[in-house]
Amino acid sequence: MNVINNISMTEKNYSVNVYDLDMNISSTIMLIGNWFQDIGIAHGMQVTKDAGINNSDIVFVLTRLHIKMEKYPSWNEAVKIESWLSPIKDKYVIRNFEIFSSTGTIIGRGINSAVSFSMKERTGVTLDLDTNRVQTLDREPALPHNFEKLPQIEKADHEISINVRYFDCDLYRHVNNVKYIQWCAEALPFDFLKSHVLHEIDINFRAEANLGDTVISKALKASDDSVFYHAITDSAGTKELVRMKSIWKPR
Repeated sequence: MNVINNISMTEKNYSVNVYDLDMNISSTIMLIGNWFQDIGIAHGMQVTKDAGINNSDIVFVLTRLHIKMEKYPSWNEAVKIESWLSPIKDKYVIRNFEIFSSTGTIIGRGINSAVSFSMKERTGVTLDLDTNRVQTLDREPALPHNFEKLPQIEKADHEISINVRYFDCDLYRHVNNVKYIQWCAEALPFDFLKSHVLHEIDINFRAEANLGDTVISKALKASDDSVFYHAITDSAGTKELVRMKSIWKPR
């Protein structure tokens, strides 16, 4: 790995708290998604003057997120996440993530694709990057960058209705990205969730949900019993908010 300078990659340490555990006393992919958001924002504030939680206009809007976990960190386990940018093209950014266990083994990988977006203008914008500080790494992508085209679900095996409430929304006043992952998974039966763990997700964010909306989470089992295709739509089923593919393993 050739680090050109210390702004080309960032790393941060995390640990699993008791409130991060699910009914199986396991950390979850939602925790991983939150960690990715945290380190991504921290690095983003280093490499551009435009973005950050104190900027009410420019935000990074995720379009895709792909996470693949080989092992989830356990309670009290300390992990390190490394994150770096692939070459930036105009307003589009691809970010890479690798999760290292306390013994230094890679236990998870991820990538996301985001567009810089003006909340005031409601359109994508080109970032004002500090080009003297933003560098790339001579490093393999954490996961392949060729995102799979996810299918539209015509009918579903499982379906639930969800009302968007106050704490589902984030500082940008819409539903947070990680909440959609949770809602997709929660469409599956309890017995399946209790006996399986999410190994991999690939999610396409297409539109936003806001406070007071009602959304429908649908899941369709693929020919492989470990794979599901998901969609979240508005209550009328006319607007897709999310498409997702999930791959599961027995616990």
